[in-house]
Amino acid sequence: MENSFKVTRKQVKAIIEQTYPDYNGRKFTVEAAERVTFYDTNWSGGTRSQYVAMTRDGKTGTFTAPAPWVNRLEGQTVELPEDVIIVKHSIFCGQDCGIRFYVHPNAMPKMLNA
Repeated sequence: MENSFKVTRKQVKAIIEQTYPDYNGRKFTVEAAERVTFYDTNWSGGTRSQYVAMTRDGKTGTFTAPAPWVNRLEGQTVELPEDVIIVKHSIFCGQDCGIRFYVHPNAMPKMLNA
């Protein structure tokens, strides 16, 4: 069963404006997930992922990765509450992989329509 699908900028415009307002790319994917694992939070061979959490009421929080030798976030898996979207921007070997939105399956219709 496929749990992700592509969307257009227009469909996620409000979320992008809150989380990555300077992002000019065109790659957007929504994934239904009950938990999220944080990885590649520090630059590693040209690869990095940045994470921002956004609540239904538009409040955001950025996950800032400390130095790799004290980074306790790397590899951690967290439960995804129904009222939160985790937005990830990834660069893989120097190439923009786009933005991925992790949304709890029970909340997907109401969160994406908000």
